This record gives sequence, structure tokens and C-alpha cells, in this order.
Amino acid sequence: MATIGISISAQFEGLRDLGDALGRVFRPEEKAEIMFNALEKAIDPVKLRLREVTPLGPTGNLRRAVDAKVVKYARDGTAVGIVGYRRSGKGGSASFGGGTIRVGPDRAFHQWWLEEGTKARQISKPADKPYTRLAHRRTLKSGKVVDVATHEVKRQGGYIASSYAELQEFTVLKTPRLPRGQQGQRVQTDPAYPGAFFKKSSTPISIPPMPIGGSTGRPPLTTAFQQMQPRVAEILQRELRISLEDALSAITRTSTGTLV
Repeated sequence: MATIGISISAQFEGLRDLGDALGRVFRPEEKAEIMFNALEKAIDPVKLRLREVTPLGPTGNLRRAVDAKVVKYARDGTAVGIVGYRRSGKGGSASFGGGTIRVGPDRAFHQWWLEEGTKARQISKPADKPYTRLAHRRTLKSGKVVDVATHEVKRQGGYIASSYAELQEFTVLKTPRLPRGQQGQRVQTDPAYPGAFFKKSSTPISIPPMPIGGSTGRPPLTTAFQQMQPRVAEILQRELRISLEDALSAITRTSTGTLV
């Protein structure tokens, strides 16, 4: 489970009194077990809701990492429930489409960016890594068709933002040329954005900040927790009250001699 500075907690009215009452009836280890069982049931709806509100990106890593965990402390008679994303980079993984980005059950490195948003970034270093341009057929403005042989391009003459190396390999689709004087044509890729992206500019490229919660505007952890708080409180109060009432009922039956 990852925290990475994201901490959301709450105290529910009436639960402290129930906990104190349980402590007067049960030994610490017994109370911890009751709290453990109640929390397992109470946080499950939060886990399910977090999976629903977590955006499904190209790799699916963030949604795949959603998990929940409950830890009990027998000495103190308490338990703690955690809902979030698995700690990143501990399990096995595989390359996504041949790039450096990998897929696996615990590859949610970007959870903080989505929950808290990101700052604006700028690509200020021009691309100058040589690459090989494959042979192709080109139609000139005059209408003449020529065959271009495979050749090396030593300087690309611009700034490039691309997911090619990190995410997966892609191809740039042929797009019709805009009329002279018009600008703003967007390069189309296969797979399409957000599975891949490519942008080239003669000036440094500014990448705008990502708002909190991404395109949905809903930070997943905060949204899931706030929406499910009433349900969590309801389940906890019900489960703890049942345990307390069962214990008090057993004590009453024993003291009257009806149960031996």
C-alpha cells in the first residue's frame, strides 16, 4: 500500500464509545480481532469505489494497483484499515509494447500526480539524435511522385515530445497537407492518443500542468473516501454493535443460570 504523502483519515461519531464498551467486555486481543473483522467489511466498499473512479489509462497500471489491507494490534486491542494503491516497484512486471514503461500489479508510480496534479513542464533541448528514415514514396507539390531511398537523418531541426521510447512503439499516420498559411494540424498516431503521442515544434514545447484528478477533475482517493464515508460508518457501527450485544447477551444468559 502506498501513502507517498497522501493521508486521508476520519473519526466517526459514536465509534469511540462503542470501542470503549468493547474494551470493558473483551480482552485486548479479542477486541483487536473484532475490530479487524469489522474493518475488513467496512473498507471493502471504499476499495470497490476507488477502482471505479480510478481512470483507466493506456497501461491500466493504476487501476490494477487498487487494494485494501487491515492490520490488527493485539496488544492495544485496535486495528487499522488502509485503502489505496500497492507500493510501487516490488512485484514482477513486463514491458508495455516494447517501451521502458512496464505493466504489473504494483506499477502505480503516477498515483501522486493524479491525486495532486502536476506542474507545467518544458522541453527546452532540441532533438538531435540521428535516426533512419525508411524508404518511401513522396508526392511533390507539383504532383510528381518520387521514390525516396532509406537514409539517415542527422539533425531533426526541432523540439520533440514523444511517448515512443517510454510507452510503446507507434506509427505516424499520413495526414493530408493543410492549405498554405493554415496551421494547427495534429499528428495522428497508431495507436491513437492516449495510447501514444507525438509532437514536433520549431520552438521549445510547453507541456501544460495536469489538474488535480486529471481530465475528470476527481482525485481518486479523496473522491472514493468522501463518497463512501457514510457507508463505512454504517458498517462499522453495525458490526461493532452486534459484537457488543452478543457479548452482553451471553453474559446475561450465563448469570441467570440458563446457559452453562
